[in-house]
Amino acid sequence: MTDSFTVVKAGLETSIQDYPGRIGYWALGIPPSGPMDSLAFRLANLLVGNAVGAAALEIQFIGPAIRFERDGVIALTGADMKPMLEERAIPLWRSVPVRAGQILRCGFAQRGARGYLAFDGGIETPSVLGSRSTFHRAGIGGVDGRALKDGQVIALGRSRGTPTGHAVRPDVIPTYGSPLSIEVMAGPHDDWLDDTGRELFLSATWRVSAQSDRTGMRLEGPSLGFSSRALNKPPENGMDPTNIINNGYAIGGINLCGQTPIILPVDGPSEGGFITPFTVVSAALWKLGQARPHDVIRFVAVTPEKAIAMRRQLDAQTTEASLERVTADA
Repeated sequence: MTDSFTVVKAGLETSIQDYPGRIGYWALGIPPSGPMDSLAFRLANLLVGNAVGAAALEIQFIGPAIRFERDGVIALTGADMKPMLEERAIPLWRSVPVRAGQILRCGFAQRGARGYLAFDGGIETPSVLGSRSTFHRAGIGGVDGRALKDGQVIALGRSRGTPTGHAVRPDVIPTYGSPLSIEVMAGPHDDWLDDTGRELFLSATWRVSAQSDRTGMRLEGPSLGFSSRALNKPPENGMDPTNIINNGYAIGGINLCGQTPIILPVDGPSEGGFITPFTVVSAALWKLGQARPHDVIRFVAVTPEKAIAMRRQLDAQTTEASLERVTADA
């Protein structure tokens, strides 16, 4: 037996990620990457006895088939892809023992968009700039900087004999679906919208465009109005009211490109020439990781104090206190 697994079938886009990703290179244009849904990701690692940030798989919409080359423990969280271990259905949000030679098959996401598969010992691909996370557009991290391919053999850390029989407490497991309520803070360019535009942004129903990925999540909705600051600006800012001299973006920033809001997630650009009237708070980003095309989004404005409290609550949820013992293995 070797400490590895083999990719029998890669799925739509299955990539290696770790948490919090590639930190410290944002000023150079390299985003953190990492999981789109850090809540499900961290809980998967806890279930198999790993540190919450250990490298694991992010599985998008259509899951892979993988063969285990050693005995160990796995956990699947996030979107329900009806996983089958050989001919047996296995549960989500729970530690599951596996044996060398067994094949795990994941299907289409039934609810949500992304599933997470953690292995005891974690994934042991080379670290690039301090992270194993895959950044597709630059070909950094993971295996050759890309999503997994059929036939690849992926190294795992040595199994530590992690006990099974752990599950995420039912009150911690999130539910996925539409509409999504996403908390935002105003700024940094909220004053480039007029009063009506700001009110409409928060009261409108937005839909996730099919033209969305880990770099940008496009939204479809109403047209917004602009303030005099956007309409009567120096020419170096650009002709469109949403143009601005290049400025830095935050993870979760909501660019306004013409009349198209684009949420910038974990692989988003670090700077550009569009205004960012609102920013998704860090503790709400995981919900966007489970958004599907045509899902409805409604934004809720919160204060900085509320955003900090939400982040503390999220971090408290991703500890061993969120696990419970169950009587029998799956």
